[in-house]
Amino acid sequence: MSERTLEVERKFTAPADIAPDFGGLVEVASSQPFSLDATYHDTLSCALADAGWSLRRRVGGKDDGWHLKRPAAGGARTEVQAPDGDTMPDALRQEAREVAGLSAVVPVARLRTTRVESALTAGGVLVASLARDAVYATTAAGDESWAEIEVELEPGAPVGLLDALTERLLAAGAVPAPHTSKVARALASVPRLEPPIDPDAPARDVLLAWASRQVGVLQALEPGVRADAPDHVHKARVATRRLRSLLKTFARLFDTARTDPLRTELRWLGAVLGEPRDAEVLREEFGDLLAELRDEVPADVREGILGHLRAEHDRAHAALVAELDSPRARALREDLIELLVDPPLRGRASRPSGEVLPPARDAAIRRVAKLRRRAEADPGRLEGWHEVRKAAKAVRYATEAMADAVPGTDADVAAWEAVTEALGELQDTAVASDLIAQVARGASADPGTSVWRVLRDAQADRRAAALVEGRQALAAVLDGA
Repeated sequence: MSERTLEVERKFTAPADIAPDFGGLVEVASSQPFSLDATYHDTLSCALADAGWSLRRRVGGKDDGWHLKRPAAGGARTEVQAPDGDTMPDALRQEAREVAGLSAVVPVARLRTTRVESALTAGGVLVASLARDAVYATTAAGDESWAEIEVELEPGAPVGLLDALTERLLAAGAVPAPHTSKVARALASVPRLEPPIDPDAPARDVLLAWASRQVGVLQALEPGVRADAPDHVHKARVATRRLRSLLKTFARLFDTARTDPLRTELRWLGAVLGEPRDAEVLREEFGDLLAELRDEVPADVREGILGHLRAEHDRAHAALVAELDSPRARALREDLIELLVDPPLRGRASRPSGEVLPPARDAAIRRVAKLRRRAEADPGRLEGWHEVRKAAKAVRYATEAMADAVPGTDADVAAWEAVTEALGELQDTAVASDLIAQVARGASADPGTSVWRVLRDAQADRRAAALVEGRQALAAVLDGA
């Protein structure tokens, strides 16, 4: 459970021996030392820090746990606190989406602080606290240390008191801190990763920006996946597939000793997400089909099919939630964060994206062409077209990843999407036909008779149309037709 408070404070840099005179204003009632250890989380572009936000997990103080701070009126900041734990609280991650969007939020800085905190009282009432901090920060840019003083008002204390305390500190030699927060100072020299829009940009930046987007989708949508919110399972599954495809298509740019095990785990997660998603799609499709056939399908058959799919979906979703709570899923989340904060990229990934990414995509296109020739040799064998579809998805996802950085590829995204959608429809008809037979046998009926034949014929019509559309889409991208 989170707690929201308003934080009114000011920060200063000052010599270690500064001795401000607070006489007649407040009394220093007591002092207490602390050793604080905080890990700050942000996007790879440091979007939170640059917007004046901070998200951290801190231990060693009076308020161990997770803290999200965001700007408020008058230079104050709103702080949301949540109990300590290894996993970032969903409520804080969701609130951070206002700035972070769907980008991954990962550890970006560790700040270890030796603090001496003094209670300031007026008339025996606690009105503020003064903290003398020696800070040691570690980021991707290296290590840095500094000293600062922080003054924070207690809730209900007059705001004018902060101005008066500030005057005394400035008179003693303190200087307003150059940054609004410790983490903002620590991250000032850290390079910001933004999605590249230039073919001369390093390929690693293109790959990392795309991977960050997919990991961010998985992070941000997990609460909705657990709650079975509309389209959340589908989007999470697609993000999983995009990550797997990225690591496979551009394998020459990665240290595969690290990424191959990750691909295996992503395949597992995709399968777990796929079961409730497939049942959901079939339920939608059969709902439309049964509505279209109207009186041709008796009510008991209609309810038998839809009831079977509802039960399958509910079973699969319950299994999905259980797996998300498993040690295997927790380990995968940690591995995905490691993928971003310590990228397993080879030296050639530092070359221009326009030089090293297109050859990998071209190789994926050649694989599609090869599999297409095999499928055309026996067009009635749906397994062949399924292999074409999987290969085409790899090209589609690679094209999406490169689209902003490599000129000429953005126009291909829609064309490859048309291929995968048409062949996806073809695959769905095969699954639907198997379902019809399964439900018919469950009802002790012959799948080849009466109403069951009507349903199977409808799937055959869909299959024929999808195959025509898929062949045309493939001709457009492979033959220029």
